Amino acid sequence: MKPMRFLWKRYKNQLIKQAKKIKTHQSFFARQSLALIVTSKCNFSCKHCLVDFNDTRDLPFEIAQKAILGAKRYNFKNVVLTGGEPFLYSRFKELIEFIVKNNYTFSLVTNGWNFKKFADFLKRYKDRIASIAFSLESVDKKLHDFMRRQDSFDRLMEDFRICRKYKIPFEIVTAIGPSNYGEILDISIFAKGHGAKCVAFTTMLPCPRTQKNKLVLDAAKRQELFSMLRGLYKITKLPVDIAADIRANSNIKLCLALNMNEVTVDVDGNLVHCCELAGYDSKSISHGAVATSLKDKSFDEALKILSEYIHKFICGRIEDYKIQPDTDHIDFNSCFYCVDKLGK
Repeated sequence: MKPMRFLWKRYKNQLIKQAKKIKTHQSFFARQSLALIVTSKCNFSCKHCLVDFNDTRDLPFEIAQKAILGAKRYNFKNVVLTGGEPFLYSRFKELIEFIVKNNYTFSLVTNGWNFKKFADFLKRYKDRIASIAFSLESVDKKLHDFMRRQDSFDRLMEDFRICRKYKIPFEIVTAIGPSNYGEILDISIFAKGHGAKCVAFTTMLPCPRTQKNKLVLDAAKRQELFSMLRGLYKITKLPVDIAADIRANSNIKLCLALNMNEVTVDVDGNLVHCCELAGYDSKSISHGAVATSLKDKSFDEALKILSEYIHKFICGRIEDYKIQPDTDHIDFNSCFYCVDKLGK
């Protein structure tokens, strides 16, 4: 452990110095996926959550079915279930069975609190599970529980044990802010030691809650973070995914969502900009992120409208290239760009 930490200390300083040369990164949720925000309900009140805690809606099951059947035509292979907390979705088991019946793999993004209740059900479909993504804030139990919920760290330890026992593939997702900024090596070592297939890092976007709690890293810190994360695999040999919140592509099409390799349906049955901005705790952003509704349109019709929405957004980005003095700036090449555009 000590040689690894010494090596990391020397290596991360080299990575930071080379920051200006960095142009690419690995993508979070790299599969071509249909993302379903199945519920806005959650049993946590995280310090950095982007959404309204009082929201308690479920995605209509028939809309989920329409999206799953419609996406097959366009060769989507994976369905991501997120929320809110997806294990609180009233028809969770029925939805999983429908996904598997239609020959998709599936992924979940969860806080892990109710995972044990569904473990026996999920192990039946472990060959169709792309990954269970568990949110972990810190390897320090007190800090994790403070950010999320009392005793949630211990729940995750039990979840990881169950996943190892049943051979269910899982990953660990960590949102980096000021309190856990120095933990990226520890979190990666921790994830590898507990059997995760990869570790994914994101960061905290600006919203009323994150700004009130002073959890948003400035641009310089996020650039430094990206530089360090890009070389983390060479130290730990565990795959590292870097979310577009930290850094996206240095191009007009920032991410999987704007390439339409990930299409998101929000809890109201709308096709939206992306899963990050759906339900965002800012009306201008959450409303601006909606392309169209699936309630009164076929999936094909809605997908065409989403394509037109994205085309318009991309055209605006091309215009921004004309006036942006530094087109490689991290705020111009991350989710912060979209938050800023939709928030105006």
